[in-house]
Amino acid sequence: MITNFKDLAKTPLREKALKIAEAGYRAIEIESAILRKVSLKKDRLVIKHFGSRGLFFDRGFKIDLAKFQKVFLVGIGKGSSLASNAIANILGERLEKGIALDIGNPQFEIRNLKLEILKGTHPLPSEPNIVATKEIIKLAQSLTKEDLLLVFVGGGGSSLTCVSEEELKDSSLITKELTKAGANIEELNTVRKHLSILKGGGLVKMASRATIVSLIVSDVCGNHLGIIASGPTVFDETTKADAETILKKYNLNPADFHLIETPKEKALFKKTTNMLFVCNQDAVMAMLAEAEKLGFLSKIYSLALEGEAKDIFEPMLRNIKSNQVFLAAGETTVTIKNHKLGKGGRNMEAVLGAICSFESGIKDGAVMMSFASDGHDATEAAGAIADAKTIEAARNLNLDKGEFLDNHDSFHFFEKTGDLLFVEPKSFNVADLMVVLKI
Repeated sequence: MITNFKDLAKTPLREKALKIAEAGYRAIEIESAILRKVSLKKDRLVIKHFGSRGLFFDRGFKIDLAKFQKVFLVGIGKGSSLASNAIANILGERLEKGIALDIGNPQFEIRNLKLEILKGTHPLPSEPNIVATKEIIKLAQSLTKEDLLLVFVGGGGSSLTCVSEEELKDSSLITKELTKAGANIEELNTVRKHLSILKGGGLVKMASRATIVSLIVSDVCGNHLGIIASGPTVFDETTKADAETILKKYNLNPADFHLIETPKEKALFKKTTNMLFVCNQDAVMAMLAEAEKLGFLSKIYSLALEGEAKDIFEPMLRNIKSNQVFLAAGETTVTIKNHKLGKGGRNMEAVLGAICSFESGIKDGAVMMSFASDGHDATEAAGAIADAKTIEAARNLNLDKGEFLDNHDSFHFFEKTGDLLFVEPKSFNVADLMVVLKI
């Protein structure tokens, strides 16, 4: 799935790092993951998933489709078109109607004509998002107590779902301001939930007569289901007051926005089952197996790594030993302090930050990678790889590493050194993945 694998594999150690990353991508390749985890035998639909403690349930959650008059499908978030297409194909004639709201146009054959793919924008919503979201609401409100609604939820759903011009204006401004100020995803989505009638359990309220089963792909640290895509099918434990507190923390006036309370009637959620369907553990465990196959002593450094992107690698580089691999997953933050903003994402910034702050550790026989699981690190690149060759290339090209970092221009830095990672965009969004190897 790494499209420039050969170009990046300049050394044996780099090749091994790339093989480990490739194993992670293959584990979360959307269609193959759906086929591994969802099956239909006669009228019984079986969904394998993770429990709240991260344990994987091989026997799965079983649904007797014969108990329902009609089966509907709604997909929301990055990768929802591919995932919904795969699920719709499994359901076949049992699917009454499906809608998937994703970014971009589908680059695959839609095999079930009952599935409609709608396109929205990300990371900021736009008019097409409103049109598509209204179609989802229309479907949800039409359901009866005899119906089953399968919901696929993935990262990016907070931006993709937008109900009104009012929400569009508020959500766009808040997303820009909180992201620039370094707010984390929990803070951002807490506020976005209280701008929407669909988020924070709102979809359940709209489809309250039906039975709902939600398959959730986690792109947040800790796999909190209520944060992912702002929890359209999950009871919201936050309040309007919480959203107001967050806005004040970042010097925004709550009175300037149209905040609302999310559904608090717990009885609405009695017929809803939310399950952690795919998470970074899928990718990291596959990477761990590949690293051990290659002969390394492997350690999972963290599955919930957070912090300022440029600082995230230094502790790993300081502590890694020879013939060892550190694997990590999570979601870092980029705090923008320079108005001369370049091009890049948090993964590329993490690698560039390490080059700037701990060059000696990289020269000492280490290779590091940080990459977006869905293949897009806020750019067309997925991330970057770096080692001593990167530092040598930067020196030969007279590149000022610190200046590129200050300008958040990591894309152009690694473009010049030849260390950008490109990937086929066919994998689930489970946030970011990181690899550090040392010989």
